[in-house]
Amino acid sequence: MQQHLMQMQPMMATYGSPNQVTTDIIQQYLDENKQLILAILENQNSGKADECAENQAKLQRNLMYLAAIADSQPQVPTIAQVYIGIG
Repeated sequence: MQQHLMQMQPMMATYGSPNQVTTDIIQQYLDENKQLILAILENQNSGKADECAENQAKLQRNLMYLAAIADSQPQVPTIAQVYIGIG
């Protein structure tokens, strides 16, 4: 997954390397995603297919980046796993 993060890095040039991801950066992505979703809905209702497609592509890139960040995080055992010895 680290390779996937490195592939996504050019999109994140303004935020630094994927190894320096902060909660502030993640929140910025979540806020942007909210705005993109609202814009997509507005564009769909207005029949603006080109703008809709552009915003959908941006949203997809953002979601892929956030998924790559999540996948690169160490896995913490859940309470159930610790309690019953799974994992």
